[in-house]
Amino acid sequence: MSWNINSLRRIAFVAALALGPALTPAPALSQAVISTGDSFVRFSLLSGRAEPDGTRMAGLMAEVAPEWKTYWRHPDGAGVPPQFDWSGSRNLATIEVLWPRPHVFESFGMTTLGYSGRVVFPVRLAPERPDQPIEIDVKVAVGVCRDICVLEETAVQARIAPDAPNEGGALIAAAEAAVPRPGAEQGLVRATCRISGAGTERRFDAVLDFSRPLQDPMVVLEAPALAWFSSVETTATPGAGPESSHIEVAAALSLADGSTWIDRSDVRMTVLTGGFAADVQGCAAPTG
Repeated sequence: MSWNINSLRRIAFVAALALGPALTPAPALSQAVISTGDSFVRFSLLSGRAEPDGTRMAGLMAEVAPEWKTYWRHPDGAGVPPQFDWSGSRNLATIEVLWPRPHVFESFGMTTLGYSGRVVFPVRLAPERPDQPIEIDVKVAVGVCRDICVLEETAVQARIAPDAPNEGGALIAAAEAAVPRPGAEQGLVRATCRISGAGTERRFDAVLDFSRPLQDPMVVLEAPALAWFSSVETTATPGAGPESSHIEVAAALSLADGSTWIDRSDVRMTVLTGGFAADVQGCAAPTG
């Protein structure tokens, strides 16, 4: 029996729901369905602005139905992240999707990171031939949830000429401003971490020091492929200096293969509190 990519994606979605608390809570399992339309979320492309280097800062806009929500690139306690397949596009050398700061939801009694209403994903498009139009054909698979969870699959096509006007510039600029900034730009002074233990079950400990006060921050941990974090605990206290913060993070780190080497530079930490968001990519070994 052969399977096409959409069939495999559907199977992966249902399997993800069946995993339970690691991805999606059990109450949604029996009600999870697959949709091939856009009944709960609609996508469109904003052509955005041309950059001096020949790239285009466009925007992939999602409009989520009232009372429904979709997910960030790492939903945390529950949810399935959006998947974008740009392979059908033409005259497109590279694509970089940026993720605005997510909202924190309570979903089936679990903490979830995602979006509701309208969200714009800034997309940096680099054409192979800057003097020719970019032909966009992106397939989208996105999980949306309310009382049930649905996988929406749709596609967006657009043609962006080199001299196309700046469509949706204000929306894209606002979304860019909401993307978590690198830690160094947000007052990160030091990021150290230690991975201990052996085999498939390890322990991860990190310390983040900021030169600004942070009230009740949430730290989201993202591991490299075939590894995942769970039981994340965050403790924040005033730092050593005035108006500073000291954050300690502890988590269980599970590996698909106990012989896998985890490089500290592959660990990503996002610090969220209020309107603040810092993107910390990698951490150094602690001294002493």
